[in-house]
Amino acid sequence: MIIGIDIDNTITNTFEASLKYLKIFDNNYDDWHKLPIDRKNQFLKLYIDNIMQEATLKDGVNDAFNYFKELNYKIILITARNNKHSLNTKDITIKYLEEHHLIYDKIIFDDDNLNDKGSIAQKENINLFIDDKDLNLDSVSKYGIECLKFTYPDDLEKNNKYKTFTSWYDIIEYIKRKE
Repeated sequence: MIIGIDIDNTITNTFEASLKYLKIFDNNYDDWHKLPIDRKNQFLKLYIDNIMQEATLKDGVNDAFNYFKELNYKIILITARNNKHSLNTKDITIKYLEEHHLIYDKIIFDDDNLNDKGSIAQKENINLFIDDKDLNLDSVSKYGIECLKFTYPDDLEKNNKYKTFTSWYDIIEYIKRKE
């Protein structure tokens, strides 16, 4: 089994880390994605390194990764992170993963800013993909790859088209039932 996993807001609490800096940058917004494009780029250039370094791991991520490795799953991280806003992105990301003792087999960055995780997942022969964004899940699922959505509890009320989880421990239980 080859499992593909997103980083931001899937294994890390990136959104929460960004709020601290958004309050400094422009307290009129509750999400940096809502900033006008020029302000969004300015915000990211100023704070993306700090946000990537300070985001905490979601509870249970290490246990899930260790469990996947016990099952001899290959873990491929597929992230939209690239060097568009910071030339330190790759180094910060790899160092962060090492410092948090996350065991994975490969990491793929979106160097060309194509935002097409589906073709990457297909090329890497991914069997199961986990991400927090429907756009990415849609891109991957069109290749017949099973997709799981990691989300926040308040998003569970929405009509999700994917199996949706708010806990890595629940994902572990889901995998156990499948095995």
